[in-house]
Amino acid sequence: MNSNSKLKVLFLSQRFLFPMDTGGKIRTGKILEQFKNMASLTLISNVESPKDDPYLPEMEKLCDRFIPTPWKETRRYTLKFWLKLLGQSFSRYPVSVLNDYSPDLEAAVYRELSRGDYDLAICDFLQSTLNFRRVKNIPTLLFQHNVEATITRRHLEKAKDPVSKIFWGLQHRRMLRHEGEMCRRFDGTIAVSEMDKERMETMYGAEHVYAIPTGVDTDFYQPRPDIAEKKQLVFTGSMDWLPNEDAMLYFIEQIFPQILQEEPETELVIVGRRPTSALQKIAEGKTNITLTGWVEDTRPYIAGSAVFIVPIRIGGGTRMKIYEALAMGKAMVSTSVGAEGLPLKHGEQIFFADKEREFADYVLQLLRDEQLRKKMGATARRYVYENFRWERVAEVFTQICTDVANRK
Repeated sequence: MNSNSKLKVLFLSQRFLFPMDTGGKIRTGKILEQFKNMASLTLISNVESPKDDPYLPEMEKLCDRFIPTPWKETRRYTLKFWLKLLGQSFSRYPVSVLNDYSPDLEAAVYRELSRGDYDLAICDFLQSTLNFRRVKNIPTLLFQHNVEATITRRHLEKAKDPVSKIFWGLQHRRMLRHEGEMCRRFDGTIAVSEMDKERMETMYGAEHVYAIPTGVDTDFYQPRPDIAEKKQLVFTGSMDWLPNEDAMLYFIEQIFPQILQEEPETELVIVGRRPTSALQKIAEGKTNITLTGWVEDTRPYIAGSAVFIVPIRIGGGTRMKIYEALAMGKAMVSTSVGAEGLPLKHGEQIFFADKEREFADYVLQLLRDEQLRKKMGATARRYVYENFRWERVAEVFTQICTDVANRK
């Protein structure tokens, strides 16, 4: 690499990044918005037409050159879906990794690398690594948004019936093997917290693992004094992702009734795309529970709620929801798993609770004490603004890319 020129990077994002409606897509998209100014960036991504077509002009915000690859997602819970899942069960690779593999995507990566004089090739998410399996003669960087084996292990621990136990047992063993192989094979691996970095090093003997902080757009997510708070709890996230679904089913069944016993007028709003049939069923007929589905803007729902809740038990994820809510100055109660790896202090920016009664008590305390809510919210907003703006995250990301490119 010429020290006087920009780093030339090929970036594979199997997931089309618009709309930015999941934590992973937000993290990648916001970093690339800043990274584009620091590197010469080519982005390859799947595009599902016509669904993604309106967002194609937006890609120029993220890269200098965009290479779309046709993609058709299999609809969930159809006969085709179950047959595909059955076939994947006999593979040595985890199902989530197989789902992100595309011969067309793999060919696009190799074709572009053969044409361009790149300094670095980046694979976004472990699930996309099969598309990188024959990449050679160029420094490679894996952007790990989770320690995926931690998620499969927790799925296994929560599995109740024999079929689920067998399925998640197989998935966990395959994920451990594949994740370890990839963390050792790539020339560098980016983790999204110091805890994840330590896990990759300890579990897999991975070297050259780097940690970047969580980021948030503190201009977009900020307090909204124009919106009055209601006696309302809010959760945001993709509701077709099992850890989020599990969190809400758990909260509605085990924690919310305890809150309602003492504050019966409390409402719950669950904001996020594709709520599952299990969630729709449990919320049916309950006037104090609202499932919004996908929304254009989560901020009015967050601002209008007294307490932000994160009752996640299975873990994993980029936890964007937490910093977005903190940036808006919201009081929050979370399980330790829900905010795992984030440098937050109990009683300052957040309350932690892993038992149902304890979780309910902290929520009740915040519902009843407006002064405490405002104090914690102001502390949280200040902390996030000073430490976790996207500009800072992108600077760290760029330095990691430069180190990996130069080292090899």
